[in-house]
Parts: sequence; C-alpha cells; structure tokens
Amino acid sequence: MEISYKALAVFNSSHQETYEAPRQGVLSKDATGWFELGSDFISDSIEDLKGFERIWLIYDFHKNKTWKPKVRPPRFSDKKRSVFSTRSPYRPNSIGMSCVKLEKIEGKKVFVSEHDLLDGSLILDIKPYLPYADSFPDAQTGWIKMGQSFEVRFSDEALKKIIWLEKRSRISFKQIVFNQLSFEPQSSKAKRVKKVEGGLFVFSVRTWRFRFRVHGNEVLVQNVYSGYSPDEMSANIDTYADKKLHLDFNSKFIEL
Repeated sequence: MEISYKALAVFNSSHQETYEAPRQGVLSKDATGWFELGSDFISDSIEDLKGFERIWLIYDFHKNKTWKPKVRPPRFSDKKRSVFSTRSPYRPNSIGMSCVKLEKIEGKKVFVSEHDLLDGSLILDIKPYLPYADSFPDAQTGWIKMGQSFEVRFSDEALKKIIWLEKRSRISFKQIVFNQLSFEPQSSKAKRVKKVEGGLFVFSVRTWRFRFRVHGNEVLVQNVYSGYSPDEMSANIDTYADKKLHLDFNSKFIEL
C-alpha cells in the first residue's frame, strides 16, 4: 500500500549537507531556521501555536536514497543496531520527527531554533509539544547508554579563521565542529577524525581541517587550515567549487 502526502512548506536552514546537522536539535542551541506555509494554507491554521515554547515538526528526509535493516549509530554504540531502534534518517519511509523551539510566527512564516533539519526538507505536519504527554524522563533507553560529553572551546586564532570562513560560505563550521566533537571526539568510526603527532587530532569538514587537542573532558580546537595540498590546489579540478576561497584564506592567514 502506498500513501502520499502534500507538503506544507519547505524548510530553510544553513545546514546543507547531512554532516552539518546536529545529531539531535536540542544539542544545537545556535541552529535557526524557518518555513512559510504554501499557497494552499492560510495563517489561521498556525496562529494559535503562539505561546507554545516547542513544537513537533514532521518532515521528509529528502536526501534519503536507501535504507538497511541495521545501521551504525554515530554515538553510544560500537556495533550496528536495528534501524528501528535508532533515529537514523535512512529508513524504509523517509519520515523525520524533531521537537524544535518555536521562536516566533509572522503571518504564514514560522521561525524555530534548536533544530536538526536540512535545508530543503519538506514539512509534512506541525504539532504542539505537550510536556505532560510527550515527556517521560524515567523511560528506559534500551541499548543507548549516555556517554561522557565534552566541552568544545576554540583558540582565538581558530575562532578568527572560522568567523572569516563563515562570512564567505554557507557552512556553519563552528556549529558542525561543536556537534561532532562534543561526544567521542577521538573516535574515527563515525566521523572524519585522524590522530596526528604530539597527541593532536584533525577533524575534516569537506575540504577544511580543524586541529584539536583533548584534555580531560575538554576539546580545544587550536587551528583551522586548508585540506588541499599544493598539487591539488594547482590541479584544474575543483569538485567543491571552493579553491578560490582556499586561495583567499591562505593569502589572508599566510598558510603554507
């Protein structure tokens, strides 16, 4: 049996790729987004959401192309788990559900924060979050055992470079680094982390590299640099259409 739905709206977010989105929206305090109801819907259908602090967004994982009965979770497990015991986006039916913070409503526009949706996600439904019905803090969580969380900090040099990059691209580098390194920062199983000399690690975000050190429960991101080698920079191939940005970056910060 097949079921079809009509989307209410298209979500707008700075999260373009799957690796940019936080594992859970509540972990991404700075993540903001918005959507506007389509022409078939009027503002009357959402005006009474005003006053609710949180809402549920039901949406489509539009980048889901396949699924498997078992998946490897990004954290809390070192082995594959049954897909229906995870929140993996790669499911038989590409339906996502996120409890987000409602910031404001302006006419047919809804503004939210603390979300994990990608840009272009189709909104299928909206429901108010009700603490008495939706919160079960003492519920058992099966195979999921909460691990240690890490405080992620940035050196002045790294932060200066990240701010420069974010002004010239649509990638929220700081948020991506925080999302990925706040749990199991030294793990290379589910993220692009490599150990280098002197107890340092390097985390890769597309063509950019973030060097960091772990001490206790703190992660210090020390530096940011281009992931292109000199030979790659001189080649005619520009897969990500970002070599000009790398050249400007290297020139600005005198990278070798």
